[in-house]
Amino acid sequence: MSATSSGAGLRHGVLAVLVVGVLGASLGCGGAPAPEARDTLVFAAPADATVLDPHNTTDSQSDQVVLMLFDTLITFDQEMNIVPDLAERWKVAEDQVTWTFHLREGVTFHDGARFDAEAVRANFARVLDPEQNHKRLPLFEMIDHVEVIDDYTVNIVTAYPFGAFEPTMAHVSAAILSPAAAATHGGEFGRSAEATSGTGPYRVVRWTKDFEIVLERFDDYWGEAPPVKRVEYRPIPEAASRVIALEAGDVDVITHIPPTDLARLEEEAAIDVHKVVSIGAQQFRFNHARPPFDDPRVIQAISYAIDRRAIVENLMPGLVEVSTGALTPIMRGYAELGEISQDQGRARALLAEAGYPDGFSTTISTTPRYLMGVELAEVMAAQLGEVGIEVDINVLDWGSMVAFWEGLLPENNPQEIFIMGAGASTADADWGLRPIFQTHPTNENNYGYYSNAEFDRVIQEAMRETDPDARQELYRRAQEIVYLEDPGAVWLYDNYFILGARSGVVDITLSPLGVVTFERAAFRE
Repeated sequence: MSATSSGAGLRHGVLAVLVVGVLGASLGCGGAPAPEARDTLVFAAPADATVLDPHNTTDSQSDQVVLMLFDTLITFDQEMNIVPDLAERWKVAEDQVTWTFHLREGVTFHDGARFDAEAVRANFARVLDPEQNHKRLPLFEMIDHVEVIDDYTVNIVTAYPFGAFEPTMAHVSAAILSPAAAATHGGEFGRSAEATSGTGPYRVVRWTKDFEIVLERFDDYWGEAPPVKRVEYRPIPEAASRVIALEAGDVDVITHIPPTDLARLEEEAAIDVHKVVSIGAQQFRFNHARPPFDDPRVIQAISYAIDRRAIVENLMPGLVEVSTGALTPIMRGYAELGEISQDQGRARALLAEAGYPDGFSTTISTTPRYLMGVELAEVMAAQLGEVGIEVDINVLDWGSMVAFWEGLLPENNPQEIFIMGAGASTADADWGLRPIFQTHPTNENNYGYYSNAEFDRVIQEAMRETDPDARQELYRRAQEIVYLEDPGAVWLYDNYFILGARSGVVDITLSPLGVVTFERAAFRE
């Protein structure tokens, strides 16, 4: 498959849920009452969290809340540099497998338990225990063992040199949870407010599924206290409803602004719009275990049938850029492979070569949780129809969509083509490619059962490479396979991360990871 070239500190994050503004009143000292003071920030987003256990979060809605409740040993700043968090300093030994972390003292979990080296050991023992079947085990599969040196020193020892170790330790799923709470609640940890405990600046006090999550400032937080006492999230699936709520002042912040409203919001004095380049890309993926999607020529044909530039310019103006590779340009390891231009003649020829000269019928599953997700599927269906592929569209809510990605065997998964947002929260090629395209018997991370022997070999070699130049070459080869030669998906466009906020809300920080942090947010009257 060919393509043409075209030019082309975050400490805690959130993206989740709320619609009704709640104002906190403060009383003056005698005489007339003092002006009403805001102590609650209201954030509305497309869907609820699914779980608040960092070892099991696989969707951005959950990640956004988790990052407000938990800390990692090290983290990203706003420029995507690795900086201290629960670890004050760290180093790797000459063997390139022993990483020593010196931990902060005086840190407590929300349940009152002490954070120390044993808590770190217990966390990685938990996520790496195959019998517990935590979803993020593959992220940490390079870890051999964890050694407690003293109360506040710990060694994390990998089985081999791992070039992406530091960004992996900054991933949300490397967050440290309370071992005591995990032992008490078992598999229910992170599934209710009562069963969630971290060391972050906020603690969760209420979670009513599909209605609201309420966080309150943690008074014993080890860092600087957040200015805002309470952060509330409520899912508003309809984009138009989110915009109306923002304009009316019922919510303070929204994300996923539709293109039909973006220009108007940018002109409104009462609203500030912020935009950053992100790690996120929009794809359509395939069930490679089901014919005809087990034939790479069919995926290539679909890719050539799509007019990406028309989609970007007409459906998503100002919000996205046409994809030029299997990763976004800001990610470490990105290889520019070029835009894939529409070529209907080549699409028909590939279909005929694969044994489908008259096309075939299929179903695209989509969800309004992705911005313009339904409209995008409709455009895809129309463009595929022009080369003989007849498409039905199945619109699902977010919970139903996620249920198809819960480690199903191929015979139990009826999906054929499905929408998917992609973006590695390590901002590194390893996690951007390995879990979602490396051969695996279920679809817990490799959602489409993609399998390519050369890709598997290259990605495993790249994991173990620490030389930056050699690592880049290996990841370039992996991307050539999965983007061009044996496509694991149809990449459409790379996203900007866009946020709208009432102009009185200040010090909101957007990250390229696609999260927004309220740790320093405040109200300016």
